[in-house]
Amino acid sequence: MKRITLFLILVSLAIPLGAQSVAEKRAYFRLGAAWSQNDLKAFLGDRTFNPIYELGYDFPGISDTTGFAVYASYLTAHGDPIAKYKGPEGISPNRPDGYDGLRQAIFGWRVGVDMRFRTPIKGFTPFAGINVNWWDGMRITPGYVQEYDNKDNWYELLPGEWPAGTAKFGIRVGAEYRINENWGVSVDGSLSAWYSKQTADNSPTGGRRYEGINPVAPSWINLAVQYRWSFWD
Repeated sequence: MKRITLFLILVSLAIPLGAQSVAEKRAYFRLGAAWSQNDLKAFLGDRTFNPIYELGYDFPGISDTTGFAVYASYLTAHGDPIAKYKGPEGISPNRPDGYDGLRQAIFGWRVGVDMRFRTPIKGFTPFAGINVNWWDGMRITPGYVQEYDNKDNWYELLPGEWPAGTAKFGIRVGAEYRINENWGVSVDGSLSAWYSKQTADNSPTGGRRYEGINPVAPSWINLAVQYRWSFWD
């Protein structure tokens, strides 16, 4: 909720600057609130919004209607406890009520290219593109998972890092609206993949999917405020 409030405050500060003519300021920085979806939301224990930072540059149009941009972004998220992985009561003599729930964090870098499409609406630009993602994650607090083939067996997951996965492709689709030559807002949806080679329970069952643990296909909707500038002003 605090990040949504910050987003609205920044937008309210930008709007009074006026809808001036949109100049060619091609470098930009976006500060966004990534709204977790599906696997990412499950991995983070239903934590909803997380910060994402993006730095990019627009290039002149390929044609009268299209251009392209390159960018790099970073998402960081520390999750809330996942209640389903707290373990049953009495599972540990030191924790008779079980753990509070497995807490995890995820960190992701990506670089990408977007096609940008000019429209008759002044300052409004849809975009779509592909990217390459590098994800890493860790367990912040311990938890338990059940063995697939024997539900009476529980495996303890201790704090530590999930081994990093290999680079994976992703896609995003969105649009930006430039309020004036410097300030704007954007919204986009992103989908990527992350697969850690380590199994969730470190047991001979191996390679099984545990919801919210492994593998994970991070997806989110990003609500962002952006600032543009020119290197040659």
